[in-house]
Amino acid sequence: MPIIADTPLVWRGCAQRTPRLRTSFQHGTHAIAPQRRTFFGMFKSPRKIKPAEVPAGFEVLGGLIEAQRDGLRLPPPSKVAEAVSAFFLQNKADLEDFHVKNVLNALRYLLENPKEDGQPWIPFKSLNKMMVKLDRYQPETGGKPHKILAKLLDAEIGKVIEKELDNAKKDFKTLTVYEGLQLPKLVRVLCTYGASQEARDLIYKTFGTPSDERTEREVLIVRNVWKTVAAGFAKEGNTPELLKTTQMMQDASATFTSEVKGVLVKYFAERNDLEQAKYWYSKTIPETDDGRGLRDALGPLLTTCALSGDTVFGQKVVASLLQKMPDKETWDAIFLWSAAIGKGADEIDRMMNVMVRRNAEERQQKPELPVVQPDISTINLLVEFAMSKQDSYSAERFVVLGEKRGIYPDEKTYTMQMRYRLSINDVDGARAAYYGLQGQISEDSECIEAINRLIQALCQLQQHHFDDIMAIVDDLHEKNAQLTPETVATLCVLHLRRGEPHDAGDLLNMHAHHFSPAQRVVIRKGLASFIQDGQTSTTDAWDAYQMLRNAFPETPRSDRIPLMKEFFARKRSDMACHVFFHMRNSIEENIAADKEVYVVAFTGFARNGDAESLELASNQLKIDLNVEMDTQLRNALMLAYAATGSDKRAMAMWAEIGSSKEGPSYNSIAIAFRACEGTHYGERHAKSIWQRLKEMDVDIDKQIFTAYVSAIARNHHHDDALALIEAAEEEYGFTPDFYM
Repeated sequence: MPIIADTPLVWRGCAQRTPRLRTSFQHGTHAIAPQRRTFFGMFKSPRKIKPAEVPAGFEVLGGLIEAQRDGLRLPPPSKVAEAVSAFFLQNKADLEDFHVKNVLNALRYLLENPKEDGQPWIPFKSLNKMMVKLDRYQPETGGKPHKILAKLLDAEIGKVIEKELDNAKKDFKTLTVYEGLQLPKLVRVLCTYGASQEARDLIYKTFGTPSDERTEREVLIVRNVWKTVAAGFAKEGNTPELLKTTQMMQDASATFTSEVKGVLVKYFAERNDLEQAKYWYSKTIPETDDGRGLRDALGPLLTTCALSGDTVFGQKVVASLLQKMPDKETWDAIFLWSAAIGKGADEIDRMMNVMVRRNAEERQQKPELPVVQPDISTINLLVEFAMSKQDSYSAERFVVLGEKRGIYPDEKTYTMQMRYRLSINDVDGARAAYYGLQGQISEDSECIEAINRLIQALCQLQQHHFDDIMAIVDDLHEKNAQLTPETVATLCVLHLRRGEPHDAGDLLNMHAHHFSPAQRVVIRKGLASFIQDGQTSTTDAWDAYQMLRNAFPETPRSDRIPLMKEFFARKRSDMACHVFFHMRNSIEENIAADKEVYVVAFTGFARNGDAESLELASNQLKIDLNVEMDTQLRNALMLAYAATGSDKRAMAMWAEIGSSKEGPSYNSIAIAFRACEGTHYGERHAKSIWQRLKEMDVDIDKQIFTAYVSAIARNHHHDDALALIEAAEEEYGFTPDFYM
């Protein structure tokens, strides 16, 4: 009855049955992955992998690109506009170059297909939110499409800003609403993504003309944009343009403020250019400037003085700061100076007591003064310095100092501890720091990165409890924090090693589609390494391959070929044959099977003696119009035929090689002798080939000689074979070895 119903008849007692594999990740029935169920679980439906989580609206954006590329009907602009808005309304939008390129393409499409009433497809508030998200997010690499998108958004916002914000005109006297509200946003975005020079040209054009009529708010706006540009050049490390900016500020009659001065001093101090740092520190600023913009530069300046041995200048700076009651940030810089010149935690503790006492005395006379006391930012500054010197002992002493004063570690403190302890492979110490951090996790990128590194380290050690690792992962998921590609790859491998392919698949579908193509490669490589690991069982390797194929359909041919070789090496040519057909059936140019794929497949079938798979693949070659036969491909096919007992077909392939324009190679000759081993009267064919080689005066190497001897011996002409070996050294210079 099963045979009539076209269903397999399986006897569980068969000693040669195919090993049972876990449930395949491929939809539908799979020939080599039979379903496995127990008696008690036979009525339960098999667990399904969770559907892939794709960023909101991204399917429409990607579909638009595919439709444009393939010349298909494009989605309506209204649907595209909704997709763009939905994409940016996510709590944490994915804004790598890949994602922004898709959004940029969609916006251009909307501009090419305007509304009939002339109104924009995306409302002003949504455009503004998109601009804000671009301002706040920084991609790991690139940023070129972000700049283009920012300028495109700015142009659209500029068209409607005067109408939408008509009530804001009263706040400006010499500037338009656009210049006062929108242009600074564009400047910040351009500087964020490495276009500080373009941003400077914009503000010089807008604010380059001196004016005494600017309101206080307008003056503040001008100061801030110039500082933004200076900070942008500092971030880019562009010293000439940074110095040129200060000159342009003078030409524009823009006051040299403490903010710009602070940028310059910090920039040169962090690069150990103390002379330049001292030069800019000595530059005067207007008396009306309270100097607050210089506070962030004091710590780097004093630290560089201490580490460079210029304690004289450092002492002068400290003395000038102490002439009047310093504010909290200035005290922090003085404490940092003390640590840099070698003072320990106890001495700094006494200095903190002095600070508190002086502040209390000042407040007795002027109660309106703020309370100045060391806080966790003070401790973090000291800990960060100690860690930069790889002085873990001092770092811990500073933490203890804070706790002694009732100042307990915060997120940044624990993050620094994790980073430092991981750098010296103290995984247990990093985990202890994480437990202190638990409950304080925020969206800070450094904190999330440190936790990701901790997860990777715990997985790689393979000695920590699985539940402890997953508890940390769950914490990140609860905070809606993104796992890094390295972490996703490591966790997938961990699940696979534990025999949990469904959990690995769920994790992939949750995160993989939020990454850019370059980030997805990291996960793909991790799965490929797991498959090619000799300690990985064949079943787990197949599960991982199915996962990789489904989650990463873009995997190129160059990455699939090693996987096919791996299954051949595992003596599972049936699995390798599936890998081959996945390439053969692909319509993507960089995935579809080429000559190399066929050569590897035929060679693998030869080593595994798989005649059935060979027949399937060779039939595909006959109808594949994209692959041209050459000697290398014929060699592989001849070898496969010879290894699977089809010696006549192998000899026919040899004849085809001989009559081809390219002709045989040395490998062709050796393989032809291999085919003669199993051919009826094969010694006659072998001697005929050998005679032609002699007549054509072909150099006989050891490979060809050994192949000829094998052909003679396998056809029971042992005396002839023995005679050849005895004369080998004298005639050809080959010393008979064990293999001969």
